Amino acid sequence: MIYNIKPGTFGGKLRMGDLVAVCNVVEYIRKRDNDPTVKFKVELDGISEEDHCRQFYFWLCKFTGYMTVEEGSTHLPWMRINLWDFRDICGDLVSIPNPLEMKKKIVIFPLFDAPYNQYRNWPRFVFDQIRTKYSGEEYKDYEKIICSKDKYYYTGWITSTSILDNLKHIQEAEIFVGGDTGTTHFAFALDRSPKELLYLNSSRALVHTLPFYLMQGKGQMSKYWLDFEGTSWQ
Repeated sequence: MIYNIKPGTFGGKLRMGDLVAVCNVVEYIRKRDNDPTVKFKVELDGISEEDHCRQFYFWLCKFTGYMTVEEGSTHLPWMRINLWDFRDICGDLVSIPNPLEMKKKIVIFPLFDAPYNQYRNWPRFVFDQIRTKYSGEEYKDYEKIICSKDKYYYTGWITSTSILDNLKHIQEAEIFVGGDTGTTHFAFALDRSPKELLYLNSSRALVHTLPFYLMQGKGQMSKYWLDFEGTSWQ
C-alpha cells in the first residue's frame, strides 16, 4: 500500500530529522493496519529544498522500505500533523536497516548554525571538549571524522562534507556524538546503531524531539549550560 504525502500533511517542509519521524509514522500505520507493505511517496514540494534533505529522502527510498518514488493510488488523509508530538500517540517504532560492518570509527556531528530553536547550537567550548576527549590516547586506533558542511583542520581528524558519505560513516561508527539534528535522529533510529551514542544539548531541549529510543535507554544525553537570563556571577 503506497500513500502519497501532500505538502502540509506534516506541517511545514520536511527536513532530515522530520523524514526519520515520517518513517516512524509509516511503522505506526503498518502496525495499525496489520499491513507491512505500507510505504509513503512524499511529494518533493513537501521536502526542504536543501540538497542534503532531498538526498536523504532518495536514500530512504533506495535503502529502506519506508519511502518510495512510486506514485500511490491514494493520499494520506491527514493534515498539519506535528510529527514529534505524534510520538505521544505512536511511541518510537522506526527501525532503519543498517547492513554495514561496524569499524573503529568516531563520528562527531557538531551543530553551530541551526536556523530555528537556536538553543540547539553548541557553544564552541562544547565541541572543543568533545574533540579533545576523543583525541586522547585511549582512542589512538580510531578513525576520527568530523561531519559538517564546513571544513575543519585538526590534527588526527578528517572532515566529511558529503551527506551520503556521512550516512555511511554513521552506519560504520562505533562512537557517535551529535546534537538535536537530523543525523542524530538517523543514528538512534538504526537497527544496528553505533555502540556508543551521545546526544548533546542544553537543558532547554524539547522533550518531543529527543532522539528515538533515548528514553527507553538507548544511548546517553549530556547537557551543557547556556546563559538565557543574562546571568551575573558574584
